[in-house]
Amino acid sequence: MTKRFGGLTAVDKVDLSIDDGEIIGLIGPNGAGKTTLFNSIAGVYTPEEGSITFDGTELVGKAPHEIARQGITRTFQTARTFNESTVVDNVLAGAMFGRKNSGSLEEERENVWEYLEFLGLEDKGNEDASSLTIAHRKQLELARALASEPKLILVDEIGSGLTPTELDELSRNLQRTRDEFGISVFWIEHVMDAIMNATDRIIVLNQGQKIAEGSPSQIQQNRQVADAYLGGAEA
Repeated sequence: MTKRFGGLTAVDKVDLSIDDGEIIGLIGPNGAGKTTLFNSIAGVYTPEEGSITFDGTELVGKAPHEIARQGITRTFQTARTFNESTVVDNVLAGAMFGRKNSGSLEEERENVWEYLEFLGLEDKGNEDASSLTIAHRKQLELARALASEPKLILVDEIGSGLTPTELDELSRNLQRTRDEFGISVFWIEHVMDAIMNATDRIIVLNQGQKIAEGSPSQIQQNRQVADAYLGGAEA
């Protein structure tokens, strides 16, 4: 697919696939087109060229809420929680509005505790989201995403603003999300240690183009990737 903004080609003929139960990393320098790619998959942007299919369904032209109900949900680099609402009600929003077939409000309110317990937030369920730390708000975003029962979660720099210990916990939870729910994860991250240790495969963008794809060890040894991050062989 290709996405342009005026004369700027932000994503240039990028081709990729994600399999069931995979954790795929997406890395690249600032401005490489990573979040634009996510926004195109999620329906925020409409590509000028190409196709985005999910389980055989064309997504180009669908609104974000329609794509969410197809089974794709996301988190954000800066956590977007409903801060005036309780933690439970934040997760309830995902359960009620993020999937095609929701139960009653009362049924779903009971069900969302499963996701809070899964992420260790059950003791904060009745607190306002505004009282949470950044790390807990990011866990809350993940719980809200899980409550929509997706097949794929787009995770945009979940490590931003976290300590190494907090990021380790979130990385483990992304792996548990795959292992225990069978959900695929597509993860943008700048913290290389985290993404190298938790992904099955990594895709690298630079200036809107895919320049490499492979296992974490293959990416670590790729000279073109090193050049993209470090500024060339002389650097």
